[in-house]
This record gives sequence, structure tokens and C-alpha cells, in this order.
Amino acid sequence: MYEDRREPQIVFIERFVHGGYGIGKLPGGKLVLVEGGYPSELVKITITQERNDVAFGKVVEILEPAKFRTVPRCKYFGTCGGCHLMDIDYNTQLELKREIIQDQLRRITKVETEVKDTIPSDLEYGYRSKMEFAFGFKNGKVLLGLKRRNSNEVVGINECPISPNSFNKALAAVPEIVETTKVKIYNPMRRTGTLKHLVLRFSHSHNQTMAIFVTKMETFREARDIRTLLLRKVPQINSIIHVMNSSDTVVLRGPYKTLYGSGVLEVEMDYEKFQIPPTAFFQINHHITNKMIEHVVKELELEGNEVVLDLYAGIGTFTIRLAMLSKFVTAVENSHISVKAGRANANINSLRNVKFEEADVEEFLKSFDGFVDIVVLDPPRTGAGKTVCQKLLELKPRKIAYISCDPATLARDLAILKEHYEIESVQPFDMFPQTYHVETVVLLKRRG
Repeated sequence: MYEDRREPQIVFIERFVHGGYGIGKLPGGKLVLVEGGYPSELVKITITQERNDVAFGKVVEILEPAKFRTVPRCKYFGTCGGCHLMDIDYNTQLELKREIIQDQLRRITKVETEVKDTIPSDLEYGYRSKMEFAFGFKNGKVLLGLKRRNSNEVVGINECPISPNSFNKALAAVPEIVETTKVKIYNPMRRTGTLKHLVLRFSHSHNQTMAIFVTKMETFREARDIRTLLLRKVPQINSIIHVMNSSDTVVLRGPYKTLYGSGVLEVEMDYEKFQIPPTAFFQINHHITNKMIEHVVKELELEGNEVVLDLYAGIGTFTIRLAMLSKFVTAVENSHISVKAGRANANINSLRNVKFEEADVEEFLKSFDGFVDIVVLDPPRTGAGKTVCQKLLELKPRKIAYISCDPATLARDLAILKEHYEIESVQPFDMFPQTYHVETVVLLKRRG
């Protein structure tokens, strides 16, 4: 592996693939994955990494641009690592995401099945309900922003078009507040300092903003002054939280205390209400989440007498609607915070036919021998994995709804499940406009 040691190469981009790369061929035929290149383009690239079977490159000049290129709306595009597709029109983004899923199913799952058109987001910008911003320190100034792609370097930003307005107000105000209070910025290389991240969460249904300050240790003497200044400069903030997190690999976890406000985010969908604790996972696009819940229950064709197993249930994102429309739901989740919130959300929605199990999904399934009609699973980016998929084959539910945020691990798991299940529908949802990420709901029906 080496960086930038070859002369620039001219490459024709043939297609777009998972990971946000255009793919082409170098002279001699080796495949090259190109950052910043799109199908139909002729580009000049530098090689950033080379392996025996594939090379990686980055566009340095566009010789023949695609017709669908547009001017990116963000001044930091191409510098910060948050967005990847902001320089192409939105309809093309939707089509490229559909093609990514089609490609993964063809290559990994070894199936030819129709992938439906990607369902668009109601909001192309301002859609994020959560952003994780990192603190940095450079030339005597506090930085707050996102990290460069494939880097730990913090790019300071004062606005982000995919964020709500209240996030942008906080981005502009917080660095000065931090400098005023003289709190030390955490240095991950030396493992010194205090302040690591600012996580902002937003409820599109209730117009609530939560600010979460993440520190390395429990001590946060400057918290009171920061709270006072923040509320003065960004009055849109409804809750301020302090999270103590010693991990350098996971941004939002660990014990927390409420510095201001209720300490929960209230979210309302078409039929259900949620309360979300500061460190609990919840989908980041309100309108697409609503559409996905509706799609899942519609595809499952629930009649009211089904026994449902909801795996990786979180705070009950799908559980609540499933319980409204079925006989009984067992929801399995390994996060204590999320399970506690899930039980509260079941009570908020007056549901008594739900049981939340706090357990690792794989461990739960090893000892589970009950009957289920339906399985719904929404695993993390790493997917469900072989052991979980094999157990699902043993449980023999009539239908499985698999919600995925990673086409590669989805395709890998479907390659196992297809042994006894037909893929009935593959529906992409644009949970993450301006990025290459895509959410997918797959409905499977048991053969025979």
C-alpha cells in the first residue's frame, strides 16, 4: 500500500458501487474505485492505495463531467466527510442507491430480483434528527465540526445544510462559548483534556432540540457556565445533557445527567408517540422512518392474530405499530437504556401486548423455542450474521421483514435466508440524502 506515488491516470467511470465509489479500469485492466467519480464521466485521478486485485483513487480533474452534476450547496463539501453526493442532482442520487442494492444482491446474494425505485425523503436538506460533531483545537482556536473522510482530522464548520436550523445556530455559537469557559479540548492521541463531542438531536414533530456534551471523565466543572451561555445564544435548545464516555471508538454511550430541560426527546409519528433518551438509537430521518413503519406493516399484511418477534428493537421504533396491529410482540434489544425506553413507550401508547427482552439477539435466539408467525429485524450496520440467520431458518416464521442500513451485509444475510425464503420485495428508502448510504426493507416469505 502506498499513497500518491503514481502519475495521474485517466479513467472512464463505468458504474457506482457500495462505499460511494465510481468504478473504472486502469491501463492494463485493473479495477479502480474512485472517490468523487460518477458513471459516464472521464476523469483524471491519483492513486491513493493499491492492492493486488484493486486500486483506490481520487479525482483531481473532471475531463468530461456527467450531465447530472450540480453545484454543491455546502461550502465544506469535499473537505468534511459528512456528505458524498451533494454535487449530483437528487433524482440521480435515488437511482444510484437503487443500483447499489441491485449490484450487491446480484454479486453477493446471487439473485436477480427487482429492486424498486428508491422512496425519496420529504426533505433533501435539514432532515437530520441527530448529528455528532467533534471538538478539535488548532492554532489556539477551538474547532467544532466533522472529520475528513478516512481521517481523524476535525474540519471546523459553522453550518451544515443537512442539519436543522437550531443545529447551525449551535455550531456557530459553541466554539466561542467553549473558549470563554476555558474547558480543555480532548486530545485522542495523548488522551488528555475533557470535551470530546457535541451531539445534537432534534424532533421534527415537536420542534425540540437537545444538546449533548460528551466528556472523557465525570468531571465537567465548566458545565454550568456552558449551559448558561448556550441557552442565552441558542434559545431553541430545550434540553442540555452531559454524557461521560471513556470510549474513543463510540461517540454516544455511557452514564449521563440532565443539565437543563426534560432530558428526553419527544417524537410523534402517524399513530405512535416516542420518548427518546439522550444515548438511545433512533432513526435520523423523521419522515422516512414514518414511511418505513407504514411500509413494513403493509407488506406484512397483519390481520391481528399474529405472534411477532421484533429483533434489534431499539426503543420500539417498529414494535409499537406492530403491537397495534397484531396479537403479541416480543421485542429484543441489548441496550438497557433502549429497553427501559421501549417499555415506557409501550405504556405511553397504552399497549399491553408487548414484552421487551433485554438481551443480545444471538444469545436470546439460542434459548428461544417459541412459535412466531412474523420476524422483524433491524440490525446494526454489521448485519444479523450467520448464527442469527440460521436460527431464523429453524424458527420458520411465515414472513420476515429485514430492515437494513448496509447493502453489503444485507446481501450476505439474504444469501443464507434464501435457502428457505423467497424475496418478495426489495424497497430502498432514502434515509440519508446527499450521502451514498441507503436504508432497505426486504420482505421474505417462507416457501411452501
